[in-house]
Amino acid sequence: MAHAAPGKSQREGISLMQLVEMFPDEESARLWFEGIAWPKGRYCPKCGSTNTHEAKHVKCPYRCRDCRKYFSVKTGTVMASSPIPLRKWVFAIYLEVVNLKGISAMKLHRDLDVSYPTAWFMLHRIREAFSDDAAEPMHGPVEVDETYVGGKFKAMHAVDRKRRRKQPNLGKSVVI
Repeated sequence: MAHAAPGKSQREGISLMQLVEMFPDEESARLWFEGIAWPKGRYCPKCGSTNTHEAKHVKCPYRCRDCRKYFSVKTGTVMASSPIPLRKWVFAIYLEVVNLKGISAMKLHRDLDVSYPTAWFMLHRIREAFSDDAAEPMHGPVEVDETYVGGKFKAMHAVDRKRRRKQPNLGKSVVI
């Protein structure tokens, strides 16, 4: 007898209320992201130098002394060039990860109080971050199939239908 996977009640994780307590403000979200991005200490994402210092820049609070570039914890990540606060990114990532089938942009728009295009943008960036681009090449036998995609035979004019009886795949695209 096969053993079933644990149901929703047996899953472990943090609740939404625990998440709200963990991230009461933007500073706590920034510190959490920095701890993940730079576990061994802050470094420049452009040149890799650890010779950095805090700057008085509005959007990029750090500056590299070697390459003289400003950067933040968002630089070089899916959150780059985004004016969305880090706290909203934390909640969006949480909502996308804890839902078995993901979350819709409309639901995220309502839950985070952001515009629909912003929610759509965030979800695409989060899904991009979780994509498996480094998939290994296929091994062993590979099966390939093909089909023809195009107009339906019954939707054609009678003249075209008569012509297509001789060449049924004429004008259709081959998909492999």
